[in-house]
Amino acid sequence: MAKKAPRDPGAPKRNMSAYLLYQNSMRETFKAQNPGMTFGQLAKYTSAMYAELTPDEKEAWVARAEADKARYLQQLAGYAPPPGFDAKGDAVMAFAGKAAGRRKAERDPNAPKRNMSAYLLYQNAMRDQFRRENPGMTFGQLAKYTSAMYKCLTPEEKATWDSRASQDKARFDQQMAAYVPPHGHDAQGNLIEDYRVPHRKVKKVKDPAAPKRARGSFVLFTFDMRPQIMKEIPGVKFVELGTIMGERWRALTPEQKKKYEDLAAEDKIRFNNEMQQYMAKKAAEEPPAPPAAAPPQHYMQQHEVYDAASAAMPHHYADPAYNTHAYDPNAYQYHG
Repeated sequence: MAKKAPRDPGAPKRNMSAYLLYQNSMRETFKAQNPGMTFGQLAKYTSAMYAELTPDEKEAWVARAEADKARYLQQLAGYAPPPGFDAKGDAVMAFAGKAAGRRKAERDPNAPKRNMSAYLLYQNAMRDQFRRENPGMTFGQLAKYTSAMYKCLTPEEKATWDSRASQDKARFDQQMAAYVPPHGHDAQGNLIEDYRVPHRKVKKVKDPAAPKRARGSFVLFTFDMRPQIMKEIPGVKFVELGTIMGERWRALTPEQKKKYEDLAAEDKIRFNNEMQQYMAKKAAEEPPAPPAAAPPQHYMQQHEVYDAASAAMPHHYADPAYNTHAYDPNAYQYHG
């Protein structure tokens, strides 16, 4: 598995979904209540408990997620990435330490499909079911859960997947025995290194002079409400702060919300205007394209002589197929 690209340790911590906030908050409680559960069983139990929450209880976690997203966007707006990192703090490809040879080899589309292990066959077969049973899981959590569930299979159940893997390997070996790779590909159907065309693109780091993104109405509301709540409730915790802001936002009347919606619309106009000015400035700073170089004088003279000679020749001599004095425009001279 490819290594995850490093992040700037000073970059804002990414926001979490409502389910992830719930999972992180309840993990230790559920572990203490169910000491004999495996990782996979605990994840499934957490998902089931989240699904049984009342709409009001879920709304509280959704509000916390909204507050966490507002926190992330606010911090990201003021974040200036160091060289080698993009606008979100992720290392760009040129600085991620990834060797060019690690990219996936181009394969002949007609080459036999590689065989899969017992675990991969199990993972592919169970993926959709596990997703439905655990709707809040991230990709990484789902992979860990699948691995844990596979380890919990009985020997008889594992033997079934081992048998399927053996059949898939036999299929692959049989197809490979009859496979003839096309030119430029090896016996496995991979493109040979000498025939590969470099196509890696380096992700550009965001220009710190670029306009700050427009903010939404809820984010603008939090700017007013956060200091007010912190004054009313000194020492309030971050999660509680997010819950209170979410409750107060939902409690606003349409007229009260309109104030922040108007501010958000103005901020969007500000962003669009600044972006137009920014793009115009960048275009003005770009050096003009160099003019096309005029052909050398001796080329023009020889070309005129050649045109006159061709016009004077009989038709079949003017045909390049019969012309024994072919003109080479790249060398600016006659050959014959």
